[in-house]
Amino acid sequence: MTTQRMLTAVALSLFLAAPGPAKAQYNFTTFDVLGSTRTAVNANSLNAIAGEFDDADGNTHGFVLSNRVFTQIDVPDADFTSVNGINANGEISGIYIDAGGRFHGYFRSQGVFTTLDPPGAVRTQAEFLNARGQVVGVYRDATQTRHGFVWSNGIFSTFDVPGSVAPSGTVGLGINDHGEVVGDYVAGDGKRRGFALSNGVYTTLDVPGSTLTVAEGINNTGQVAGLYFAADGNQHGFVLSNGAYMAINVPGSVSTGVFSVNALGQIVGSFDDVGGVTHGYVATPAH
Repeated sequence: MTTQRMLTAVALSLFLAAPGPAKAQYNFTTFDVLGSTRTAVNANSLNAIAGEFDDADGNTHGFVLSNRVFTQIDVPDADFTSVNGINANGEISGIYIDAGGRFHGYFRSQGVFTTLDPPGAVRTQAEFLNARGQVVGVYRDATQTRHGFVWSNGIFSTFDVPGSVAPSGTVGLGINDHGEVVGDYVAGDGKRRGFALSNGVYTTLDVPGSTLTVAEGINNTGQVAGLYFAADGNQHGFVLSNGAYMAINVPGSVSTGVFSVNALGQIVGSFDDVGGVTHGYVATPAH
């Protein structure tokens, strides 16, 4: 079931501060669903954004904003719904929690929801999806160990980063149209690192000086977006482009995350203000 609601938008601009000498300028727009207490933009395509918000009663709903039309997304009979991925065809993916408190992934195409639970899963989270309708995500097995998965045409393929350890294991978060996947994993030293998987080859992603790195999204040109924690314990967003990491901090925020990057290099995510309120945003490179 869906309903349409108004959305407020406040335009900002900021400079993207890089760990190295390189800097890039982005134009930011902050998005807050009217009446919400929290908004996060989790995904973007070339013509839409999607995410989640909490209403005044504390209930979480998904949303899609396309052609200036805002649509609330709720999986039927679910107690919680998020939208984590959207493609150019308008297909979406995300998470819902059933009345029993169990997490499931879902894929929605032409208004039809399909539940995604890999065999043996006790908890599933579906994250991004690509133009081919392939969905990436993470599930927990009976031992509570995390594994990544890709769902394609009804078939689940699971994967684990070599050297990842239970129970934290491997988390799949982003996928592009080439089938390249990004996410994070925990190695034997206990540190959470990002990874990229391309043509069967894993590459570890660590923002220089970080204590934790999570790769959230990847576009078709290979730009990777995500978040990291610095040595001071603060969370920052990042974009990895042509081998260079650039840190993203919304002015006036106390933490910033980047969750998706589209083919034009536009990024989306969320930030917390000094009052602890979470807002969504879209940022476009200024050329």
